[in-house]
This record gives sequence, structure tokens and C-alpha cells, in this order.
Amino acid sequence: MKISLISLTVILFAVCIFSSCSSSSEQTQVRKQETDSLYILDEIPPEDAFKFESPVQQSVDVYVVQIGAFSSLEGASEFAKLSRTILKKYIKVEFNEMKQLYVVWIHPPFQERTAAEVFRNELWNQKEFKDAWIVTIESKK
Repeated sequence: MKISLISLTVILFAVCIFSSCSSSSEQTQVRKQETDSLYILDEIPPEDAFKFESPVQQSVDVYVVQIGAFSSLEGASEFAKLSRTILKKYIKVEFNEMKQLYVVWIHPPFQERTAAEVFRNELWNQKEFKDAWIVTIESKK
């Protein structure tokens, strides 16, 4: 029984070696193919790298040359009519909720303060508009 058990062990060992062994170049090729198709991910950045902040709205200031302020719509409208005749400009009348007054101003607003100042300074030379001033209006873009 000892001989047959030893023989069986040798035969099994031989079968295992021959069936599982292939040439080393074959194994190298298989391993190389496996590694060639792999992609190693780059380092993953920390979570805070993906935080998105909402865009900040930029304010765009415009400058209005205001030529009058009245407690009544009739007074503001009459002054606006006279101003249109003298200045040959579009004149706007609006009610200012904060001041509770009807304001009269040159329209459209100026994009640059210096341009508004030049226009206001020219108005100061006329007695009807000696009290003209500049109002900055902030709007969100």
C-alpha cells in the first residue's frame, strides 16, 4: 500500500506541475496585458475642492441729474414741461417712495459720474436749474 500511495502522490504532483505550469514568457505576456489595460487613478482631491460658490452680483451704478423735487404731481409735471422746452431733453417724473416726493430728472441716466457732473455744472449756469444735483442709483447686474 505504501508503494501505491507514494506512486499516486508522485503522479498527482507531476500532473499538477505539468498542467498548471506554462512557459514563463506566456505568464509574463498575460500579466503585461492585464497591466496595460489598467488605469491608475490620479490622487483624489479633498472634498472642499469641489465646492461651488454662487456668483457675486456686481452692482452697476448710474448717475441721474435731478433738477427738482415736488410734493405734488401737478407741480412736478409743470416743471418737467418747462424743463423740456428749455433743455430740449427727455425729462422724467417719478414718485420717490422714501422721500414721499415727485422727483424730476434728466433721462437717460449717465453711465459715468464725471459726465453727469459736467452736465449738472452746465445746468447751474441757468437760474431754473441752479439747484440741480446728482443722484447715484445702484442696480444689480
